[in-house]
Order: sequence, then structure tokens, then C-alpha cells
Amino acid sequence: MAGLLFFLIAANNLIKILRDSVFLGHHSVAELPYLYILVAFFAGVIIATYTRFTAGMSLVRLILGTNAVILSNIIFFWFLLTYYDPGWSHYAFYIWSAMVSVIAVAQLWTLANQVFTLEEGKRSFGLLAAGGSVGGAVAGFGVKWLLHPSGESLHLLWVIAGLYIAASATLLWAQHRVVGNMSERELGISEKPDEAPASSISELLAGSAYLKTIATLIFVSVIVSTLIDFEFKAAAKQAYPSAGALAVFFSSYYGWLSVATLFAEVVLTGKILSKVGLKASLYFTPAILFIGSLGIMIWPSLLAAALTRMADTTLRESIHRSGMEILYMPLSAKVKKTIKTFLEVVIERTGDATAGFIVLLTLYFAGTDHTYVHFVCIALIFVWVLMIALLRTGQSLNTELKSQGLAPTDEQSGDKYSKQSASLIK
Repeated sequence: MAGLLFFLIAANNLIKILRDSVFLGHHSVAELPYLYILVAFFAGVIIATYTRFTAGMSLVRLILGTNAVILSNIIFFWFLLTYYDPGWSHYAFYIWSAMVSVIAVAQLWTLANQVFTLEEGKRSFGLLAAGGSVGGAVAGFGVKWLLHPSGESLHLLWVIAGLYIAASATLLWAQHRVVGNMSERELGISEKPDEAPASSISELLAGSAYLKTIATLIFVSVIVSTLIDFEFKAAAKQAYPSAGALAVFFSSYYGWLSVATLFAEVVLTGKILSKVGLKASLYFTPAILFIGSLGIMIWPSLLAAALTRMADTTLRESIHRSGMEILYMPLSAKVKKTIKTFLEVVIERTGDATAGFIVLLTLYFAGTDHTYVHFVCIALIFVWVLMIALLRTGQSLNTELKSQGLAPTDEQSGDKYSKQSASLIK
């Protein structure tokens, strides 16, 4: 799992470096809000198609199929951007990159949820994510040696393709090596589901306060993150106007970001989750972002924006990510497969779109003054904290989920699962 995350996060970092430098090198920052909105729209269309045609597929085959589609898209964008480079292609590549980054990693974390037990996840998810951070650091710092002296960076698409091929090969190897020690159901390989099909996404959300709280928590946190991202990219565009200079800057940024994330995953995540508990650990990210947002207001600069954005991503990919993954663990495998990708693609992208509308409104009424963005960001952080406080805990949560048919039955999971679920969120 750590090796798979190494390849996927390395590929995602290269995609982000390429998409940010290409788009900001050819377009103004004022166009970013429209991108956030377009990404949300296409996310809804794509995830509806994705859910309809992948419901009956095993998870391993789904991951391999997704990687094959991504590889074909990479070839398409290389020819499009290299030989034609129409203005709309920069929008298309940015939207595509947002989909790829979320879907590929979400699928892998869903597989991790099926492979590991609750207690194993609490101990190991931080270390597993560290494999991805190492890959991100290698990709970020390695870009400087891969960039052409002229600043041309489209050949990075072939490096990204190689990383997805390596990830697929690793998954195939793991399937044959590990299947001897674990059941096919645990690996998501079985063709015959052992549970009744999950309800529709709307029915699941409407019938569960727990799922609605998670969805709202994701929605609000993504709006805050996207507003901080806008401030960061606006500052970067002002400091480095050319695509080549932006590529070099973003390579250093994403490299150091991965180093910081690795430190948080290896040193902080496991200790914090074990010592303070899941619910308390979820407060770390909004608390740090509150301080960072105040810092940008007091000292508006690229350094302040970069540090706040780095803190946001570091905590989101370590402590926050591990905590959110554990929130899904009391759910049955079918429910997780149905709801998880929807929440992490559609709800997150809807948060991006909402942030885009917020930025457009502030640009319309305040021009280049981004002060109101900070005020909205701080207000939403308080809502974020409230959502964490509303999360159900302990045995009452397990009983509620079982009564709603959202948790595995004792026959499916065994007594061990029930005992773990009872003490999952302390």
C-alpha cells in the first residue's frame, strides 16, 4: 500500500506542478474561480457515470481500469498541448487533473479500508501515507532535473504515465502475493458480493445523520482549503509571471510540502491519534488554519500564503486524512464503496465551486482587495469546528449505524469488529 501511494502521489504532484504552471503561465488569477466552478460541474457528470458503470466491479479491477483510462488521457493531452495548444486545452487539463488526483487516491484508500482492521488503520495509516509523501518529495525535487532549460515541461506527462504503469504493476504483484494470506473479499477481488447492494447515495445521506455530518465537514473544510489555495496562487502569479518560473517555484514548493507531510505522517499522526483520540485530533487542522488566515491578513505576502497553504495540505494529508479515513471504518464495505468516492469527488468539488462563487463575489465588490476572502475563511473555520463537535461517538454510533443497515452485521465482521467500533471515536 505504501508503494502504491508512492507512485500515485508522485504522479499527482507532477500533474499539479504541470497544470499550475501551464494555466497560471497563460491565464490570469481572476480566471481561477471559473475553474473551481467548472471542476465541480464536470465532477458531478463524471461521478454519475463512474458510479453507474463500476458498481459491480471488484475494487482491484476498478483501480486497474481507472489507471488505463488515465494513461490514455495522458497521451491525448500530450498531443493536444504539444501540437495544437488551444486556449481551452489549459482549462480541460486543469479540470482533468482535479478529477484524476482525487479518484485515483480515493480508490486506493478505499482498498486500504478493506484490507486493514480498525485498530490496524489507527496504527498504520500515517505510515502508509508516508510512502506517498516520499513519492511526492522525490517528484517535487526531481522536477528541477527533468525540466528543459527553456522551461518546457510537457514531457513530464510521459514521466507521469510511467508512474501510473508502475502503480498498476505493483497492484498486480500485490494481488498475487497477498491473496494467499488474505481472502479475496478482504482485497476487493471477489466477483460475488457478500452483502446486499447499498442504497442510492441520496437515500444513504438522507437516512444517516452521521453521513450528513461527514459530508458537511468535508464540504466546509474544502471551501476553506480552496480559498487559501486561491490566495496562494494569486501571490505566486504576482511573484513569478512566466510559466517556466512558475514550474520551478511549484517544484520546490511541492517538494518541501511532501517533506513536511512526511514528517507529520511519521512523527505526528500516529502519536496524536493514539494519545488524544480521533475526535480531538480533527481539531488540529482548523486551529492551525485559523492562525494562518490571521497571519495572511496581518502580513500579506507569498511567504505567508505559502506557509498557510503548506500547513493546510500537510495536515490534510496526514492527521486530517487519517482521521477522516477512520470515520468511514464503522461502515460496511458496500456502503463505503457507494458513498466514499461520491463524498471525496462530488462534495469536495462542490466545495471548490462554492469557494469559486465566493471569490467571484469578492472580486466583483472589492476588486483586487482579498480581505473579505479572509473574513469568510475564518467564519467557515468556526463552522468546521462545530461539525467536528457534532460527530457521534462510541457505542451509540455503532448501534445507530447497525440499526440503519450501514454497519456490517456481527456475522459478517465478527465480535472483534464490534468491540473495535465501540471504542473507535473516543
